[in-house]
Amino acid sequence: MATYRGRKTDICRTVGYDIWGRAKSPATKRGYPAGQHGPNLKDRRQSEYGEQLLAKQVIRRYYNLLEKQFSNSFRKAQRMSGNTSLNFLRLLELRLATAVWRLGYARTIFQARQLVSHCHVLVNGRVVNISSFQLQVGDEVQVRDREVSRGIARANHYEGAPVPAYMEADVQNYRGKIISLPEREDFPKFFQEQQVVEYYAR
Repeated sequence: MATYRGRKTDICRTVGYDIWGRAKSPATKRGYPAGQHGPNLKDRRQSEYGEQLLAKQVIRRYYNLLEKQFSNSFRKAQRMSGNTSLNFLRLLELRLATAVWRLGYARTIFQARQLVSHCHVLVNGRVVNISSFQLQVGDEVQVRDREVSRGIARANHYEGAPVPAYMEADVQNYRGKIISLPEREDFPKFFQEQQVVEYYAR
């Protein structure tokens, strides 16, 4: 199973803030690119291509995807009817690992991926260990009914997770349900998905 082995904060240092909203991040103290000349590059001008590339990398890192996974999702969104950029974000948001993160069972998208791959999660009552599994409206995501699985969720204080509007959480039963498709306001404001569309349209 392929996974990203590089620094998780490289894009955060480049854009000047932590894209996952974590308080303890190098970007909060050093809001400039890494390296000896990083402080001098903080206010540099970027080309149009550079802006598009950075917008793509921010979203890709946010959802913890490899380049091939990311581009394949975009190609799939292009074949769907409707707004390509919104369809693209919906495909990323409705991945199983993202849903586990949103429901609070994992503290980070990286831990969510591990929870799924270690068979701690059920979808509609069946074990699914594929983090890229695409959820649909009406699907239920649940932590397995065993102490080791639910102990992880409790340790992450899942009860207080800010569950998005398109999901419905059943806290007592460690369960969440997709009740509608996410809209643009359900995604981070710093996403520049139109830049990603322009990047792949080159």
